[in-house]
Amino acid sequence: MGVVVVIGFAIATYQIWSNDNALRDRGRQASATVIKVHSGKAGRTVVQFSTAEGRQLTALIGQGDGAPGWQPRVGDEVPIVYDPQKPTADVRDARAPENHHTAYFSLAVTIFGAIAVPIAAVALIRANRRDREG
Repeated sequence: MGVVVVIGFAIATYQIWSNDNALRDRGRQASATVIKVHSGKAGRTVVQFSTAEGRQLTALIGQGDGAPGWQPRVGDEVPIVYDPQKPTADVRDARAPENHHTAYFSLAVTIFGAIAVPIAAVALIRANRRDREG
């Protein structure tokens, strides 16, 4: 089970990192309208925008990718940066500084799991052997 969780975090880390880099390298700006705000600490903001080609799309502003101090409300206009190759992937508020906080956090969890899972497995195997030997 631990291996599956570690692999899941590794995949998530790669996807977040790739999306952050794509926004930096080939991102385009657009004006978006907030259409939904999810509440809670991990709340995400759903925006609707038009691409340079005129396609009307919906996307999420990435976690930690909102402007500092901004409290989104439905109907707000917000400048965003989107990836033209994957325009429905997470977008970034253009007013927010570039960051990799979420990618760094998930990388740290991945590394911790990659170290902790084998250690825990060895400890369980040893405990099981001790129990069988009496």
